[in-house]
Amino acid sequence: MQLSELFNLFLIVSAIHGFAFFFFLLKKKTKNRGILFLSLMILAIALNNLQSWLLIKEFFILKYIQIPWHLLIAPFFYVFLLHYLDIKKKFFNVLKFIIPLFFISIIFQVVYLSFIKDVKSDADYSLFYEKYTAIEEVISLLISLILFYYSYSTLKYKNHLFKEVLSFDNLKWLNSFIYLGGITYILWSVALIVKFYLNFDNFIVFYYPLRVMTTLLIYWLGYELIFVLKQVKERKSIREKIIAKPQKEKQNTSQKFNQITSYITDNRRFLDNLLSLETLANELQISSSQLSKVINEETSQNFNHLINNYRVEFSKQLLLDPEYNNYTITSIALESGFNSKSTFYNAFKKHTGITPTNFRVENS
Repeated sequence: MQLSELFNLFLIVSAIHGFAFFFFLLKKKTKNRGILFLSLMILAIALNNLQSWLLIKEFFILKYIQIPWHLLIAPFFYVFLLHYLDIKKKFFNVLKFIIPLFFISIIFQVVYLSFIKDVKSDADYSLFYEKYTAIEEVISLLISLILFYYSYSTLKYKNHLFKEVLSFDNLKWLNSFIYLGGITYILWSVALIVKFYLNFDNFIVFYYPLRVMTTLLIYWLGYELIFVLKQVKERKSIREKIIAKPQKEKQNTSQKFNQITSYITDNRRFLDNLLSLETLANELQISSSQLSKVINEETSQNFNHLINNYRVEFSKQLLLDPEYNNYTITSIALESGFNSKSTFYNAFKKHTGITPTNFRVENS
C-alpha cells in the first residue's frame, strides 16, 4: 500500500467513526445541551474528512462547491464548552455569527464561482478555485485560533465560574483535548503555509499529518467522552440518592472528640476531597494543632487516616448496595471523597485488607 493510500484510508475510517460517535451521542439521555454541540463538532470533523477523501477521488460535485466544514469545528467546541460548564449566559454565542458566515460562503461559491468558471479555462479555474479555498481556510484557521485561545483561557483562568461542574468532573479530559487541539492547529498552520509557498502545487503530502491527527482526535474524544458521561451520570445518581447518614459513634470518647466526629459525619465533611486539617480546624474554630492532638489521643491515628476511614466505610455501603452494582469503581471512589481511583484502592486495602473489587465480589 502506498503512503498516499494509507493516509487516505485514515480519512474515510475517521469519517465513518465520526458518524458512529455522532449518532451514539445523540442517543445519550442527558440534560446538558453541550453534548449536542460536541456531537455536532465530531460530525463536522467527519464531514470535513469525508469531503477531503471524495476530493482525492475527484468526485465531480467538488469541482463546483466545497463545503467549509472546518469553519464549524472550533465554534461548536467553544459553544459545547460554555454549555457543559453551564456558563453560556456569561459569554457571547459565536454561532450567531459563524452560521450565517458558513451559509454565505456556500452561496458565494455557488453564485460567484459558477460565473468565474464560465469565463476562465479549466486550468485557470482550477488554480483560482484552489486559491479561493486556501483563503477560506486561512480565515477559518484565524477564527478557530481565536476561539481555541478563549477555550483555553476559560478552562485555565475562569474555573471559579463552574465550581459545581468541577465537583462531578475534574475536566482533565478537556484539558488534554485542548493540548491535542493545539498540536492539530500547528499541523494545520504548517500545511497552509507550505500550500501557499509551493503555489498550490504538490502540497497534499503536508496535509497527511493533519489527517492522522484528526483521526486520532475523533477516536480519543469519542471514547473518552463515553467514559466521562458514564462517570458523571453515576456520580450525580449517587449524590442524588445518597445513603442514609451513618449512625453516630457510641458515647465512649471524650466530649471534644465526639463533637469533632459528630460535625464530620453530620455534615458529610469526609466527602469533600479538598478537606484538610487546617480547613476542618477553621470550621470547628480550634487550632489545627489542637485538632490533631485530640484525634491522635483518642484514636492513635492521624487526621488523614481518620477521614479515609470514614470514606472507606461510606464506599463500602455503596459497594454493597445492589442499586450501584453496575457503577464503576472510579465513580464510587470519587463520590466517597477520594481524589483518584488509585488513592481509593490504597486506602481501602489498608483499612480492609482487600481491594474494593474483591470486596464487591465477595459480598455480591
